[in-house]
Amino acid sequence: MAKLWIGVDIGKTHHHVAAVDGDGRLVYSRRVANDETSLLTVMAEVSTYGRPVCWAVDVTTGLSALLLTLLWRRQVQVRYVSGTVAFHMAAAFAGENKTDARDAVVIAQTIRMRPDIPVLEPSDRLLAELTVLTSYRADLVGQRVATLFRLQELLTGISPALERAVDLNRKAPMMVLACWQTPAAIRHAGVDRITALLRRGHVKNAVQVAEAMVAAARQQTVNLPGQRAAAVVVGQMATEILALEQRIAAVDDLIADQLDQHPLAPIIESLPGMGPLLTAELLVHTAGMTEYDSPAKLAAHAGLAPVSHDSGTVCGNHRQPRRYHRRLRHILWMAAFTAARECPTSRAYYEKKRAEGKNHRQAILALARRRVDVLWALIRDRKAFARPAPTVRAAA
Repeated sequence: MAKLWIGVDIGKTHHHVAAVDGDGRLVYSRRVANDETSLLTVMAEVSTYGRPVCWAVDVTTGLSALLLTLLWRRQVQVRYVSGTVAFHMAAAFAGENKTDARDAVVIAQTIRMRPDIPVLEPSDRLLAELTVLTSYRADLVGQRVATLFRLQELLTGISPALERAVDLNRKAPMMVLACWQTPAAIRHAGVDRITALLRRGHVKNAVQVAEAMVAAARQQTVNLPGQRAAAVVVGQMATEILALEQRIAAVDDLIADQLDQHPLAPIIESLPGMGPLLTAELLVHTAGMTEYDSPAKLAAHAGLAPVSHDSGTVCGNHRQPRRYHRRLRHILWMAAFTAARECPTSRAYYEKKRAEGKNHRQAILALARRRVDVLWALIRDRKAFARPAPTVRAAA
């Protein structure tokens, strides 16, 4: 019996469902509301055709969560057609119209013609919660970075010396700026009051920070244009950044609690450079390391493996891939970068690649690729990474 291929163009309030048969003929097309009753109605209507079905979606985030859950409960196979794949596949069909109905047909035709489209598997509870927490943390960090850049600009307009004197990425200067923003206000507060404030916030180098900020404030006695309004905004932004840091720390604690329950977390975290956050993101973006059947495929998905670019008599020509999972590559890059500084084994491999003529970026990428093999072996054997024992020189 011929199979039925169903493509779904995902939307916020409504989806469009289209089905094609084995010959590519459109046999079903409908716009459906994103609620349980409507989706179950569509599934029942499709089942009346009496054929095996394969569904495909173009979004895997919360917009499609209800549909995916209902399909998985029915043990229906679901594939993921990325937006890039759907965009390029659309050029293979007649017409240039861009509608939800046409997009759904393109998705259905794609899974009919391409058996290599990946199959989506139900996420377990831990991975689903880690996905939410890591995404939320990324949003909070983005807000903090944007607010910090704006605060630095405004503080420079109040006192350039004050902006240079302290590291605004630290908690202590933010605590001071939340209370006093102008050079005159900081001079009036004095070292003792600022030190007392910082000590209540459990800042270790309270005296040094207070003295640095007061010394910077004494370098400027004039008021700059717009200083009064800028001071109000700086105070509010500093308070907002402190609140964001508390929320980020709370999310980090929740992520750590979830990682304690995942069986692979201790193994991944044992690899030098893989902290709790990178471990959580790696598990999220690799579906718990279940999407790959070899380390080579994981490396290729992360853009760590070169791709062949041969033509005619030109052979052995390789170039950097252009289509890869950029966040996954960033995770493996950051872990390798940290390990190259802290782990003697990783540092030795990095130095080896530098000696071969590779630049810093190429050497880190090579190290990241090597670490993929190591990580894969650790997970396969269910063993934690064993750091080499430090060598002890014999006495002369």
